[in-house]
Amino acid sequence: MQNTISKPSEEKQIKIFLISTFVLVNILFFIDEGFYDFRWMKSFGNWFVFAIYFLIVFGFQYAIWRLVFSKIKLKFNAVIVVVLGTILGLIALFNLFA
Repeated sequence: MQNTISKPSEEKQIKIFLISTFVLVNILFFIDEGFYDFRWMKSFGNWFVFAIYFLIVFGFQYAIWRLVFSKIKLKFNAVIVVVLGTILGLIALFNLFA
């Protein structure tokens, strides 16, 4: 009897990070840019800023996963990477734009 944790493929991990980043950044823009609605989507400028936020947060998630968690097999790797990557990405964004 062998207890092994199956390691999701890199493609599956990237899809998880892309979806979680899209949802989290969308929630931020819903609250901040759209004043609790989705009117922000009408402006091209807001989509440009959305893309910057998306790329930076996704970049941190991917970097953390690639550098640290691709070698470690834990049950909740994706959750830990999404939380850490989002927090570090938002800290970087706030320091960059503040």
